[in-house]
This record gives sequence, structure tokens and C-alpha cells, in this order.
Amino acid sequence: MDREDLLNVMEADRVLDDSETLDRYSRDHSFAPPRKPSFVVKLKTATEVQDLVRVATRTRTPLIPVSSGEPRFRGGTVPALGGVVLDLSGMNRICWIDRKDRVAMIEPGVRFGPLQAELARKGLRLPMPLCPRQTKSVVASCLEREPHLMPRYHLDHSDPLLCNEVIFGTGDVFRTGEAGGPGTIEEQHQAGRRQKIPMGIQMNISKILQGSQGTLGVVTWSTVKCELLPQIQRPFLAASESLEQILEFAYRLVRLRLGDEILVLNASNFSLLMGEPEAAGEGLN
Repeated sequence: MDREDLLNVMEADRVLDDSETLDRYSRDHSFAPPRKPSFVVKLKTATEVQDLVRVATRTRTPLIPVSSGEPRFRGGTVPALGGVVLDLSGMNRICWIDRKDRVAMIEPGVRFGPLQAELARKGLRLPMPLCPRQTKSVVASCLEREPHLMPRYHLDHSDPLLCNEVIFGTGDVFRTGEAGGPGTIEEQHQAGRRQKIPMGIQMNISKILQGSQGTLGVVTWSTVKCELLPQIQRPFLAASESLEQILEFAYRLVRLRLGDEILVLNASNFSLLMGEPEAAGEGLN
């Protein structure tokens, strides 16, 4: 794929190939060997994704979808075979939030902070992993199966991910679970459906997409399962020199179903979580 191929489907100012940009996308903080992509493309719509996938299929060009911002850590966004990086961070719409059904539809560029703020206005919250960075994509976190901290709502390993719209390598659009039809998404909304059931007739395609790091297709929106935001909360901190005593305490709380979150940390990790790296270093001595 050359620049002319990209300019046939994209605006020139969103096709980047300067040395500084390519270097930024060539590496992360993992042990993956760095390699520069040929281009970085900033995408805004699912139609643009579909057009680029079709061009890449015709020219046999690898595509690397990226939705989280820097810093990155896991090697999944390093273009090991070269190709074109699809930066989806500009696709950051919160399409809708439904409080009654406790579900939200979001694009891949949506971050946890803005989403939680919008959900709070509706009296909802999203179960989330421990302290995700500000630039972390919610959709990417769900696709990577990052465990969240509310196990009483974690009924399936795919939670809180529900339905997805994905563009496969042929350029065809596929919607998983209840979103697959019948009818368009708008027609389903008019009928009162909210794309909340992830299972299809025979299988759950979303579970195949999870963990694939964009190798099977590019997800352009997802629905996520939300929970009611408590009006009254009371946090407790329990400390002990004995791990066995802490675990027995946690087991008892779980048996009694007390509390949404139970988090066990040693002194070093607790200090890091509180933003006190010097205290964490002392805890390691």
C-alpha cells in the first residue's frame, strides 16, 4: 500500500509518515522488537475503517489497530510485520447510555474518565480495572479481558463487554450477539432492544475477538454492561502483619456478601497506588 492508495480513501492531513510519528508507533514498553510502520492513519468513522481494510486486503498490507494512547506496554500495537497503523483514538463518541437496561454503546477511542463522568450523570458506573491510565481505551481494556475489581458483577470472563461491531479482513461489517439483527441498530432501538445479549444463535463471536489484539478484525463500537452507582458508600481499611489473617477476613466478607470490592495489597503496592514511590521503596527493604 502506497500513499496514493491511502489518499484515495482518506484526507491527506490524517495520513502521517513523518519520522517522529513513525518512531512513536514503532515501539512500546514491552520486549517486542521495534519496527516502524509505513504510515499512521488517524480514523474518525467506521466507513473509513471499512474502506482502508478493503484497500489493505487488495494490496496485502498488514494493519495494526490502536485505540489506547501512550504509554503502551504489551507489544500488541508494535507493527512486527510493518504495514499501516490504524489510530482509532479519534473515534471517541459515547453513542448512547440507557439507564433502564444499564448498558452503554461506545466507540474504541472512549477513555474511562469521560465515560465514568457521563455514566454518573445517569446514576450508573462501569466496573473497571485497577487504576487504568488516563489514555487507556475502554474497548481495548474489555477486548484484552482486563479483570475489573467488582467480582460480584463479574459473572462471565467477557464482562463487561456485550455486543460489538467488527470489520473483518474482507471489509465486511459483522455485528455480534443481539446486535446482529434482525433490522438495523436504529430499528432495533425503536423496538426497545439495546444490544445487551452477547450470545449469537450458535456461538459468541465476541469471545473469539477478545484476546486477538486486532488480528481478526477492527472493532468500531461496543456495548458495555453498567451497574447502578451507589448513593451511599462506606470504605473500610483493615491492616494486619499476617496474610493468613487478611485472607480469612476476606473469605468471611465474601461469604456474607459484604462490599462490592475487596482489594488486598502489601505495603509496597499500596504506597505505589497512593502515589508514594519513595514509601514503596522503603517497603521493599
